[in-house]
Amino acid sequence: MATPQDYLNLVAAIKAQPTNAAFHLQLQQMLAAQPELADTRADDPARYYHHNTVMPQWPAKFLHPKSEAELIQMLEDNKNAFGSFRAMGDGYGFANAAATGGCLVQMAGMNDLLPLEAENFDQNLDFDEDEYVRFEGGITFGKLNDALALTNRTVCQQPGYRSLTVAGCASAGGHGSGIGLYGISGWIQAVELAYFDQNKNVKIARIEPANGLTDPAKYAQAKDQNRYELIKNDVLFHAARCAQGHLGIITALTLKVRGRYTLKEDRWMSTWDEAWAQLPAMFANPSVHSVHVWINPYATDAAAPKNPKVLITRLTKTDQPPWGVRGIGILFGGPNILTDVAGALLGNNPGPGIDSALAMCAKMDVRLKSTDALDFGPPNDLAVNAASLGFDASKGNDVMQQLLPQILAWKADGLLFTSPIGMRWVKASEDFLSPQYQRDTIMLEVPLLKPVVGNDTSKNVEALNRYANLMMNDWEGRPHWGQQNPMSADQFKANYKNGIPSFVTAMKKFNSLKMFDGPLTAQLGLRALVDAS
Repeated sequence: MATPQDYLNLVAAIKAQPTNAAFHLQLQQMLAAQPELADTRADDPARYYHHNTVMPQWPAKFLHPKSEAELIQMLEDNKNAFGSFRAMGDGYGFANAAATGGCLVQMAGMNDLLPLEAENFDQNLDFDEDEYVRFEGGITFGKLNDALALTNRTVCQQPGYRSLTVAGCASAGGHGSGIGLYGISGWIQAVELAYFDQNKNVKIARIEPANGLTDPAKYAQAKDQNRYELIKNDVLFHAARCAQGHLGIITALTLKVRGRYTLKEDRWMSTWDEAWAQLPAMFANPSVHSVHVWINPYATDAAAPKNPKVLITRLTKTDQPPWGVRGIGILFGGPNILTDVAGALLGNNPGPGIDSALAMCAKMDVRLKSTDALDFGPPNDLAVNAASLGFDASKGNDVMQQLLPQILAWKADGLLFTSPIGMRWVKASEDFLSPQYQRDTIMLEVPLLKPVVGNDTSKNVEALNRYANLMMNDWEGRPHWGQQNPMSADQFKANYKNGIPSFVTAMKKFNSLKMFDGPLTAQLGLRALVDAS
């Protein structure tokens, strides 16, 4: 078992060598086994560190519930001592969504499957119990998929990293890829939420759409009505699925799932112009599951500065069994000695190196279980800062024609984009604060390798802020809430428009006492909007 000093020593080592991916992997494994170690103050007493997350303030208290009953009791015991409660799942975010100076509820201990409680379902509905699974709010995609595999099932959509929690990913607007596939929140059928009522009593609300699964009479008979309530309301449901913790703490989710399946992965090099021309035909092909494009931010052909090299990934449904291995760039893209060497060689001209890195990932006709094909693999372990913005999917080419010259111009200020830009497509969402709200969306993710020498990431932060503000100001971009997010109150109002009043309605129901506010609430001006309504 690791000790608090072991944790402090590892944090210090990471700060000294921020691109040493082996150190990051060791920290991930340490905190997965003993999340309470992160309660130990690191060498900066004003900030709280957990995986990627660096919170702007140290929480006053940590709660580590291992069950819904424990969580309820902890909230009751602490409700009069603290004015803010925020939940944190996996700790891999880059933003302030979980930050609080009050109680930080670490959900890692609530990570088991739960009974579906199908006996409470409305028998007048046409449903198949095998299409649903219920689980606690701290479960990761990796653990959930491993459990589902025992019954030959899997999730309908997943992010690129198995260590992310389902609840945290959904709450932050996380997604997978597929213009015909919802993001993570779109597959949730019921949200079970711990919140404080007007009398500051802890309540557990099961929130479903108006036509949801549960029979109100059966639920009332099965549950203690002083503590539990069933809410079947479309507005509150679509607020709760992607709420960034603003409405309460997710204790459990019911998710739609499907049978296991295999995908054929083809990755090949191209150029941006060729890729954009090929995409409509791929999207129209019913056998294509999804497509994503990794783009070199620096064109290496001086004659075509807006037409960089790209790597196209096409995932196609197949009945054939898994076969083959991914390209060497994927297999060795994580913690290995080449990582630091590659970072050192990027220098001030990263374009050729990124072209080479992309080419090393190319490989055709690799067949993988969907859970493996949709996972990015070892590159997840690289030490990066990152921001991701969603915008209208029809405008991808227009965005790149503006963004690429800007990225090149920012080099003059010492702002380098050191990794490929990831472009993925997601179906429009009905969830009011989802980045994909009411429009088919391109999510454009920019990860920047942390500096090889020293630990000053201020240039990365500035580069990502410039990228995010360009997207928000010029293209109505909406941030992935788990990644670096400089969205202002004015940008929030301009880019979420008609989704905000409905979310405010949910805030007034579940967070009228301001007990789940945090720095993100203030940044977006969300409480002021609630008070003014």
